[in-house]
Amino acid sequence: MPDNKHKVLFVCIHNSARSQMAEAFLRLHGGTAFEAESAGLEPGKLNPNVVAVMKEIGIDLTGKPTQAVNDLFHQGRQYDAVITVCDKEAAERCPIFPGRVKRIAWSFKDPSGFKGTQEEVLEHTRKVRDEIEVTIKDFIRQHLKDMVRQKYSEIALQDKATNQSSCCGSGCCSTEVYNIMSDDYSNLEGYDPNADLGLGCGLPTQFAKIKKGDVVVDLGSGAGNDCFIARAETGETGKVIGIDFTPAMITKARANAEQLGYNNVEFRQGDIEDMPLTSNKADVVVSNCVLNLVPNKHKVFSEISRILKPGGHFSISDIVLKGTLPDKWREVAELYAGCVSGAIQKNEYLSIIEEAGFVNIQIQKEKKIILPDDILGQYLTPEEVTAYSADDSRIESITVYGEKPAKDERNCCSPDSKCC
Repeated sequence: MPDNKHKVLFVCIHNSARSQMAEAFLRLHGGTAFEAESAGLEPGKLNPNVVAVMKEIGIDLTGKPTQAVNDLFHQGRQYDAVITVCDKEAAERCPIFPGRVKRIAWSFKDPSGFKGTQEEVLEHTRKVRDEIEVTIKDFIRQHLKDMVRQKYSEIALQDKATNQSSCCGSGCCSTEVYNIMSDDYSNLEGYDPNADLGLGCGLPTQFAKIKKGDVVVDLGSGAGNDCFIARAETGETGKVIGIDFTPAMITKARANAEQLGYNNVEFRQGDIEDMPLTSNKADVVVSNCVLNLVPNKHKVFSEISRILKPGGHFSISDIVLKGTLPDKWREVAELYAGCVSGAIQKNEYLSIIEEAGFVNIQIQKEKKIILPDDILGQYLTPEEVTAYSADDSRIESITVYGEKPAKDERNCCSPDSKCC
């Protein structure tokens, strides 16, 4: 199996253990997708206060060896990213590692410089610890987004046949041509083969209850496939807006719309966690095998609620899990972009929808996704393939429906109202 880990080195000048905290949090939250190390320009014993506050949350840095960044450089070590975690001086003094290394500078206060009683020093150190953890989580989320954006930029330049020979257009090619995830759109009115990249996992527009004149928003619109089918439903008096964060997809979709002569279909580049739309804009929201790629699904459903008009609804096809998938799948960018590794448990997915305030939640369609052994064999050992096939764990495609209440009857003054 190829090494797809993102190699990160955290660097700090002093013995304040900021780099060790960052390394520990990346190992904790990054799973198998990252390989983390830490080093200093002046390595030595770790700050005992840092060791103490990390132990409070179950991370033991006792005996953690320190490394000199210059030693790593002379050893020819290579990294995808070198992140300095103290100050500008550290960034300036850090050696330039070979290869295409991304240099990032973060700034955190030096725990060794805190004054006061022991408890006051520990409290200041806890704040630095917590700030580093939040920053690491943001870094992981952005890295996953970057992987998906890069992969879908490549997919936008491929034809449908190439995409369908892989899992959901991911590039994890099978020795046979499998259309593993997507359903057949070709019999639906408005279908345009130039816009169908074979990337979906359902037919959300078929279940979306779109009426003439509706404003329809498609999240992760790709080359425009679902938008053009939605346009056939809403007609010339309606409007369809596609949102995608990959520039290459937006370019392709706009070219397809121009070729079809549609003046009521538009495509906007943006993040579906922060949609470039005003509130209460849409009658219907659709999406096809996209939300599982987004790290913060709570934020997406909150945004769907924001842009829907009161009484509006969504129909979303997505990939969910039943049981546990092997951890190593999450380190493979192709599978993540292929709608598998980013999926969550079905019950958790439905709970997120309910927590966002939607009502009348229904599963409109569901099916088990069967992954051929020759695809599994590219990422799992023969023994792991056998164990996976015998296990009750499964990947499912679901199309789920939900409505935004015509009137929000929640008591938003109550602390547990979940309004905010």
